[in-house]
Amino acid sequence: MRPPGPGRLAAVARIPRFSRDHLAGFRNGWETYGDIYHIGVAGRDIWVCSNPDQMREILIDGRDVWQRIDQTRKGRPFGLRLALGEGLLTTDGAEWLWRRRMINPAFHRELVRSMTSTMYEAGEEMLARLGSAARQELPVNLLSETKHVTQDIISRTMFSSDLDDAGGKVGDAVDDALRYVSKRASALFELPFTVPSREKRRFDAAMRRIDDAVYGGIERRRRSGAVGHDLLDILLTAEDEETGRKLTDEQVRNEVATIYGAGHETTANALAWAWHELMQNRELLERLHEEVDATDPLDVSDLVYTRMVLDETLRFRPPVPFNGRVATSPTALGDHDVAAGAGAVLVVNNVHRHPDHWERPETFYPDHFTPEASAARHRYAYLPFGAGQHMCIGSNFALIEGTLLLAMMARTFIFEPASALPRRSATAVTMKPRSGLPTLVSPR
Repeated sequence: MRPPGPGRLAAVARIPRFSRDHLAGFRNGWETYGDIYHIGVAGRDIWVCSNPDQMREILIDGRDVWQRIDQTRKGRPFGLRLALGEGLLTTDGAEWLWRRRMINPAFHRELVRSMTSTMYEAGEEMLARLGSAARQELPVNLLSETKHVTQDIISRTMFSSDLDDAGGKVGDAVDDALRYVSKRASALFELPFTVPSREKRRFDAAMRRIDDAVYGGIERRRRSGAVGHDLLDILLTAEDEETGRKLTDEQVRNEVATIYGAGHETTANALAWAWHELMQNRELLERLHEEVDATDPLDVSDLVYTRMVLDETLRFRPPVPFNGRVATSPTALGDHDVAAGAGAVLVVNNVHRHPDHWERPETFYPDHFTPEASAARHRYAYLPFGAGQHMCIGSNFALIEGTLLLAMMARTFIFEPASALPRRSATAVTMKPRSGLPTLVSPR
């Protein structure tokens, strides 16, 4: 079948508008051409997908064909691989499987649950900072605060004290690097990586900060001889039982950068977006208050409605609103033939708002996640952490952390917007409120 989609001239004409707002561009394409459409421009062969069935076709049924996009057609590193190197988020096949086995123990469900007390301690420090701002009647950027606490939690739980002081620096440096990566990945024409620019210099400086902090942490851990019982210790001591293979220091560095890149900003954004919506809906906020006032935040499994609010936030504002795959051999998508080398854009944001699968797709509605509603829904209509074998290894960590922190904040403070809502989103790999979330804080 001839696929729907814009002609070459129409596609080129829409590039400036699309560059300003990727999500709006993908939404417009979805509304115009349907759940799957084709774009051929600048020598690129791209399929844009917005249906749960296509998510299953690519991420599950076609996982051996559809691979992550980690290099350009000229063989240069591309996308996340530029900043994170070869790691869990940027490899496939046997290499990915080996790395996953090395890291899995750090994210065992029971071990993650044992970290809740550390998450709580970091949350208490965040509440103290917010309390100080409330007493002084100072506005706060709530996104900065949620980012601060999630960086703190990653540093304490994953890397003990060896990266504790440098944790914020690593997180900020990864953020800077990913902004450059996102801009470069969405550019129509590929510039040589050596071309100097202000953005490239910031990227190089960020990479140096990551290297200095992580390699310094590795050296301190080895020099001390201490056993951290954390991810850093697991990475440094893990050994393949069959081959005796261990991770090199460079591979450890890549995984540490990956954990910071994937592990702090997504949860921080989700918390900020949750309050962005709650500040606009008094009824939902009152329902949340009823639960958190009657429940100990450390009893995360009892925070049923709080978790529903978090899940709905991840639907309404998905952490990674779109991502890509490349076909390594000829294949098919639905009724369409796909050539080897073609790319697929999986628009999670559209899938999460598909009217065939959500009762109120354009409304923030936590009751989307009642047990009954969740059981009746298409399995791949909701994928904030991906799907299949490449599903985010830290999903359980993020859900426990996000639920706990949201409950702690709701129990303690009233948040009011310090500027008009809603705020526009900004997308640089992850989706966040543009220019943060200025907020007034007062005690309950």
